Amino acid sequence: MPAIQTTYAATHARWVEGMVLNMEPNVVVSRVAEDAEGIGFGKVGVQGTADNQVVDSEATVKFVGIAVLDVNRPTGKYEQYDTVALMKKGVIVVQASEAVAVGDPVYYTPATGVLSKTSSSNTQIVGAQWDTSTSGAGLAALRLNTP
Repeated sequence: MPAIQTTYAATHARWVEGMVLNMEPNVVVSRVAEDAEGIGFGKVGVQGTADNQVVDSEATVKFVGIAVLDVNRPTGKYEQYDTVALMKKGVIVVQASEAVAVGDPVYYTPATGVLSKTSSSNTQIVGAQWDTSTSGAGLAALRLNTP
């Protein structure tokens, strides 16, 4: 049998997308992934066709939450028809597309789900703010308190 893993990192990454950052109380809801492409960890989920479905970010669709990391998913994302864990309240690690500062509002690009502090042509996540700062694009903590 060939070796499956032959090298190991000396340390693990500090943060990964979709990671629940701390033990504060949080609210995570479950929905079913509707689209064939699924939903990546730390990515925006919006309302799907049925009440219990969610899709990755699309224009003019209501924000549901941010997909929570599930280390048991072998493909590194939620696949179509998987039950998706979506954070609505709490602190989660996401990819910021630009430099952000603590307290900045959070917006996402409807067509792509890219998260930023820029309001132009983007949709605001009401009740969300950046909880850590970055000097450019990179991983940052996002504090959610959405309805």
